[in-house]
Amino acid sequence: MSKCLKNIKKIINNNKKKLVLGISVFVVSVFALGVAGGIFVYSKAKSNINYLVEEAKEIALKVVQGDVVRINKSIEPESLSFEYEFKIKDSNNILREVTVDSNLGVITELDNYYD
Repeated sequence: MSKCLKNIKKIINNNKKKLVLGISVFVVSVFALGVAGGIFVYSKAKSNINYLVEEAKEIALKVVQGDVVRINKSIEPESLSFEYEFKIKDSNNILREVTVDSNLGVITELDNYYD
């Protein structure tokens, strides 16, 4: 082993506790920042709700008449608002997906699943 590598190994051995502590502080800090960022995004999205799920459901059913078989709620990171995703089985037994923005009350996506 070269002298340089021996010196590095010696420094690491002498400072193991400091290295472990430093790495631990770094990992905890990154985790805390991630949690804080997630809380910020969630609270911002929650404050942007102008249309509740039932109101959004009415909007979706005006475009696709049928039976709502599933509702998903997710955060749209670009607009920092929630989106309601409705899976609706129409009169032709076709499963359709309608996504409504909780802030604006507009349909952001309309898909057919099965023909």
